[in-house]
Amino acid sequence: MRTSIMQKLHSFRRSTRGNFATMFALSLPIGIAAAAFAVDEGALYVERREAQSITDLAAIYAAANIAKADAAVLKVFANNGQGGVSLSGSFDVQPAAVGYREVRVEKGRYTPDALVEADKRFVVDATPYNAVRVTYRKDGTTYFANLVTGQRNIVTSAVASAPAEAAFSIGSRLASVNTQQSALLNPLLGGLLGTNLSLAAMDYNALLATDVNALQFVDALATEIKVSAGTYNDVLKAEATVGQIVSALAATTKDKDADVALAKLLGAKLPVTLKVPLSHFIDLGQVGKLALGHGASAFDAKVGLMELIGAAAAIANGKDQVAANIGAGVPGLLSVKLDLAIGEPPQGGTWFAIGEAGKIVRTAQTRLQIEATVGGAGGLLGGVLGASIKLPVYVELAYAEGQLKSVSCPTGKPASAIVNVAAKPGIAEVWLGQVNPADLRVFTKEPTVQPAELVNVNAVGLIKVEVNGSANVDIGNTTPKTLAFNKNDIDDRTIKSVSSSNLTQSLTSSLIKNLTLSADVRLLGLGIGILLPSEAAVKNAVANLLSGVTAPVDGLVFNVLALLGVKVGEADIRVHGVSCGRSVLVL
Repeated sequence: MRTSIMQKLHSFRRSTRGNFATMFALSLPIGIAAAAFAVDEGALYVERREAQSITDLAAIYAAANIAKADAAVLKVFANNGQGGVSLSGSFDVQPAAVGYREVRVEKGRYTPDALVEADKRFVVDATPYNAVRVTYRKDGTTYFANLVTGQRNIVTSAVASAPAEAAFSIGSRLASVNTQQSALLNPLLGGLLGTNLSLAAMDYNALLATDVNALQFVDALATEIKVSAGTYNDVLKAEATVGQIVSALAATTKDKDADVALAKLLGAKLPVTLKVPLSHFIDLGQVGKLALGHGASAFDAKVGLMELIGAAAAIANGKDQVAANIGAGVPGLLSVKLDLAIGEPPQGGTWFAIGEAGKIVRTAQTRLQIEATVGGAGGLLGGVLGASIKLPVYVELAYAEGQLKSVSCPTGKPASAIVNVAAKPGIAEVWLGQVNPADLRVFTKEPTVQPAELVNVNAVGLIKVEVNGSANVDIGNTTPKTLAFNKNDIDDRTIKSVSSSNLTQSLTSSLIKNLTLSADVRLLGLGIGILLPSEAAVKNAVANLLSGVTAPVDGLVFNVLALLGVKVGEADIRVHGVSCGRSVLVL
């Protein structure tokens, strides 16, 4: 019996019948789980790829519309069948709800520097913004609830950058210079250029009306200063004489009237000692890294001839002082003398620049002293005051500033470009008073302004009349204001301005309103029998005379400063061109 049982057990152990069924039964759960895992993982893989594609598109579109990046991202998701996506500031907490869809949008700055590790080239919140990172998180779709791993979370990320750039300037001379006052412009511009000029109004009009491509101009300037190879920045490291700059403009312009005006300038024998450090002249930004000859096709920025000539003249005189005797060239004034000093350009800002958001342009600090002679009154009062009254005006201007805030191209094409520039005028102080001309050049300290001697009559043996006066106007309140330019503004050479809110009337009128006068009227020994007016009458007569010449004095100050690209209590901005950098994935 025992032997029979042992034999049956041995036979059962050696038998292979039913093995397949047993193994199938044992492995079936594993196979089902593996199949479920494969189906779920395959579905999640496809869904993850789809999510990555949409994330890439969202980052690209957001970078192209960086000012409205959040809205741009949501629009892309909605247009690609991913409605119901919500913005999230953080992904630290895993959502509990099933079917969640969240996106995080982070603006920052991307630096394409090969020396920086790839994952460190994008810095969140670094300004000015030029890139966007989009991170998308969603609850993946599974058919077997992903029984093996339990993971359904899909996370995709993309960084895109759109380095749009603009060319802009501060202190445009296009709408400021009164070309009908060539009697004023010639001695002033001639004084800046160290020569005598005889340009007519039509010559100034031609210079103001004509633009050249900024990069083609630098190409021509490279030829003038014998730089035959390298980049635009290599040219800007050098110096050029004003004559070389004018010659380069003549080689670039195609306008016949402008050619005539430039020929007159070159014929005036511009001194070779008058040199311009080109790094203070224009700033080409990243475009400056291009090889010579390739800039015009990469960036189309038009700049006015008069803008370039005026800026060159001002910068070349950064170490000198200009004195000019205008004579009787200003209607309403008997004569005009002026002294002008221009400070060194501020660090980190030229008057013209190409760059991304954050780029800054600045004017130079400027000091101007004008002594105008005004015709006297008639009658007895006129005889007492003499034939004329002197009106000395001193103006000190700090630099004005413009900062490129944003450059956007909503459609990706220049026709849709919108450029925003935040501009603020320089703080200005204006005096009716006398300054030692030698002190103008010393920008490390403020000149001392003394009360001015307006009238000094000493008729031998008859009468003596002295009238002194002083006044001061402080123009501050220079809060930045953002100016918006579209493509039409750029093409039309539109100039937009910001003004100090506390400059509500004409400059000279403001001075006259604050004028303090002192008069000394005395009868000398041989003047017995002469009827003298009172001191009050003398002061009223002087004030009335000065009030009558506010317009010509304002025009004089305005035109002198306009030639330098500066204004009292105002800043002019022009956008010369824009490049809509294509938004591309960078990480």
